[in-house]
Amino acid sequence: MKTLVIGMGKSGRGAARFLLKQGHEVVAVDSNPFKMEGVRPLSAGERFDLVILSPGVPPSHIEAQRECEVIGEAELAFRNMKNRCIGITGTNGKSTLTLLITHILNHAGVKARALGNVGESLSDYLLDPDPEEVVVAELSSFQLETMRTRAIDHGVILNITPDHLDRYPSFEAYARTKCRLGELIKGELVITEEVEKEFGSFLPRGKVEVVNSDSYLQLTNEERYWRIIGYDKVLSAFAICKKFGLSWEIFKRGCETFHKPRHRLEFIGEVAGVRYYDDSKGTNIEAVLYAVREVEGPICLIAGGKSKGDSFEKWKEAFQGKVRAIFAIGETAAQIEEELKSVLPVRRLQNLQEAVQCAYKEAKRGEAILLSPGCASFDQFSSFEERGEKFKECVFEITG
Repeated sequence: MKTLVIGMGKSGRGAARFLLKQGHEVVAVDSNPFKMEGVRPLSAGERFDLVILSPGVPPSHIEAQRECEVIGEAELAFRNMKNRCIGITGTNGKSTLTLLITHILNHAGVKARALGNVGESLSDYLLDPDPEEVVVAELSSFQLETMRTRAIDHGVILNITPDHLDRYPSFEAYARTKCRLGELIKGELVITEEVEKEFGSFLPRGKVEVVNSDSYLQLTNEERYWRIIGYDKVLSAFAICKKFGLSWEIFKRGCETFHKPRHRLEFIGEVAGVRYYDDSKGTNIEAVLYAVREVEGPICLIAGGKSKGDSFEKWKEAFQGKVRAIFAIGETAAQIEEELKSVLPVRRLQNLQEAVQCAYKEAKRGEAILLSPGCASFDQFSSFEERGEKFKECVFEITG
């Protein structure tokens, strides 16, 4: 069988390795030069039996307009997956929820592995799978676009807020893509009250469990502790873990040993009364609003990056009395200044290092310097992780 893989990032390379193991002739195309044993570049006029799209490649890509079947890397993986699976999606917090569920299941003696957008790609896992493990898959809207196989036992839609509007024609189109997870579930789909209220009509009728603040009264205790992880994540995680036989006490003990992943509102330290937070994973408007709510005291906010097509107008009211100044960088710096300069000071800087230096000079005792970009990283960085590490590096250079 002759297969074309479009996009040779982590997921594309995983798909290529899996296809080679299955005996496929694998051809690939990417906007960047690549070398991979057993895989050759695309030549003009070639025909294929199957096309695999990496998540970052839209279905409208010219090489995907072929008469053969075109599927995504996640669909390829789930067609061949034998494990019990949990699918996690949402606009914000899905990585933390995926890792939380994985950690608690393992803590309780249920073997589990986090895959997809977090950790190893789904296709790479299939090179040496453990059939006893529960696969906890973080699934983006890009992956859900091309998925069709009902291979997921249970799932969660954590939240849906505007994102990736540079790829989708409207917010509704993006939301409907997220809700496609409901069509891929064999068991129950867990959703929050907000998702049910706003997007319930997009979900299939049947096995949907709605969790809310009254679902588990145990969360009223140790309020600050649950808030650190996030009420919505704890509620959703417990709803899923119960389906694998875990009691509240076992679940709680697992939570107590869980640490949030890096670059998600990560406290770096405090120097001269100024606190530093790395929220490089905050890549959309709503994520920044959440971070600003959670950080105590006045904030010097570093924001900006590659545009996702959204407006920053939503920040105006929420930032009043909380964000003292914005230090704007990247492709969207001019847009941030134009849309917010009427309500608070906006400084336009060339890069992250300059922004940290400027914020350091202006921040006062009792304030926080928060990196929460509200944008993708790809104008100046290869990933949000690289951006977060650069932020820390800049902070440590200045503060020692």
